[in-house]
Amino acid sequence: MHYREYIKATGINLLFTFAIFIYYPVLSPYIKSVGLDNFQLALIFSILPLVTIFSSPIMGRLSDNVGRSRVIIFGLIIEIISMILYLIGSSWILFAIARVLDAIAFAAVTLIAIAKIEDSLSNKERGKFAGWSLSLAQIGALVGPVVGGLLADMFFIKAPFILSSFILLILAFLLVFRTKKNDSKIEKKNFNIIDELKLFLSIRPLKGMAILGMVMHATNPAMKVFIPLFIIETFNLSYSYVGIAIFFLGLAHLFQFLFGGLSDRFGRSTMVLFGCSVFAFFMFFLGVTSSFWILLVLLFFQGIGGAIWNVSAWSLMSDVGEKIGKEGEVVGSYMSLAKIGGFVSFLISGLIVELFGMRILFMVNGCLIAGGILLASFYLYSRVIPVVDSKTF
Repeated sequence: MHYREYIKATGINLLFTFAIFIYYPVLSPYIKSVGLDNFQLALIFSILPLVTIFSSPIMGRLSDNVGRSRVIIFGLIIEIISMILYLIGSSWILFAIARVLDAIAFAAVTLIAIAKIEDSLSNKERGKFAGWSLSLAQIGALVGPVVGGLLADMFFIKAPFILSSFILLILAFLLVFRTKKNDSKIEKKNFNIIDELKLFLSIRPLKGMAILGMVMHATNPAMKVFIPLFIIETFNLSYSYVGIAIFFLGLAHLFQFLFGGLSDRFGRSTMVLFGCSVFAFFMFFLGVTSSFWILLVLLFFQGIGGAIWNVSAWSLMSDVGEKIGKEGEVVGSYMSLAKIGGFVSFLISGLIVELFGMRILFMVNGCLIAGGILLASFYLYSRVIPVVDSKTF
């Protein structure tokens, strides 16, 4: 285990996660305030998964070839520009451009930071120590929404974006001055995503992960756009309560080091399927709750399933990525395929909400994950990993 790189990558992931989660509680109400309906709002949010489909495999391969740190610094700069667009945003066009930049930054920072973390770990300890890193990063995801909600209530709705920009700027400066010069050049092959996706889907366990990734990411519209609106519009509560709800959803992610240890012990595939099952079960019942406090309980248990799924999934993919010598590429290709589910869901979810309401959307998502679990289970337990010639891909 390479402790220095592990600690550095964990710190980057924690600070970036905190920065982008600060504006989480206010983002959908803020964008909707320019006069969009629920369907149009979902279309704006669909931009991020659409762009991520193309940017993730490119950033993954770039990080393998030119270095993780260089790609992360690029992502931080892009995210800062995105924050500026949110701050000056007065039309859907500026918000749309900001979402494009958000997608590129997510692929360049979050995914590559995870790849950097996994680089420093061996197979035997991967689940446990990846879990510790993800648990620490989750502190940012827990504290960020609470801070953002309070800032919006106490000052004004743009305050979370200002704080986020400040944190990202400091992090970018720190990395620029602490990153060694790298003379590796960007090559045309770094932008050929078709070969990367073919390789990913040629490996049976990864094909199962692609299926689960799609159905799990299909829940993003419900959890990131409509849960905040559901709390504000249905329960008539403020942004602070949205932050509290997000806190409860993410609370169990603090214990990913425990769930990672369980995945080391009981197997990645088993824990991946179990986590998805728990997440789907409690998501379904979000649609029938009539109390904010019951909603918090359901979100907490849903978060347990999400935490088990998260650390087990990254560990499984990293095991495969290490065997074929392409961890960055595997992470990027997975996110590209998973975001297809998110993109399609954003297009459909807004329509479902307009026609049937938010409650039905939560129930539909629970059923969708259940179907994905059944299909993915046929692939996840395969142990056959092909030998890959790096010159071919």
